Formats: sequence, structure tokens, C-alpha cells
Amino acid sequence: METEEATMTSPEVDRNESAEESMQDDFLLYDGECPFCSFYARKSGFETPEGRPLTLIDANRAPDLISEMRAQGCEVDEGMVLVTGGRSYQGAEAMTALEAMTSGAGWFGGLSKWFASSPARVRAFYPWFQRLRRAALWVKGRRGLD
Repeated sequence: METEEATMTSPEVDRNESAEESMQDDFLLYDGECPFCSFYARKSGFETPEGRPLTLIDANRAPDLISEMRAQGCEVDEGMVLVTGGRSYQGAEAMTALEAMTSGAGWFGGLSKWFASSPARVRAFYPWFQRLRRAALWVKGRRGLD
């Protein structure tokens, strides 16, 4: 059973595709309800190793993909998931892997690239990012992804 979900390619281009099609491409699965996650996903200008914009998928609109990622051991509610080159990265590891996909253009791109260039720095701060996400969702009256 295929479901349609809203996806974007970085930077901010709308595109619809099924979860099945998404699994064949490189993509970032993130919580679109979290303002911090959404800002990071939209403003970093990620590109695949082939030079195509990275497909950005709001996990709230992709329940089948969430289930599939959970079956592979990735708990999407604990951190964004990057799938590239047939490999999955989650949380701090995803953010570090995304550094190679960030152009570094603009003030946010440069800051993002610098920050993610140090795996130790990302590992140290990622728990704080998770807390900020939970706080933002709490303010919105949400508990997380189902």
C-alpha cells in the first residue's frame, strides 16, 4: 500500500513521492513539527554526492516510512535519520554525515558546516538539541512522533 506524503528537496522545493520511492533515494527524515528541525533541514542546502538536492521528508507525513525505519532499528523520535548510499545514520551521526552534503553557503550554511565538521562537538551538543525539540513540541502540545 503506497501513501503519498509531502517531501521537499533542499532548498525548499516542494515534491511529492511515495515512501517506497523515497527508500531508493538519499533522504533526510526529520520531525517537521519541530521548528528547529525544520529550520535546519530547510536552510542547510543539502546536496547528494551526485549533486542533486537531498530529499527532505517530514516524518509526520510518512507513517509507513517511520515504521520501516523503526524495523531497521532507527527510532525516528530520537533523532533525524539520513539515508545515503544505502546506509542509515541517526541523530548526531546523521548530522556529522550531513556536513559533507552542506555547501556552507550563507551564514547558516557556514555555521552548520563548521559545527558538523567535528563529530565530538556534535555528540556533545546533540542531547541539547533533543531537549530543545522536546520543549518545542511540548509548547505545541505534542509528545513526539507516533
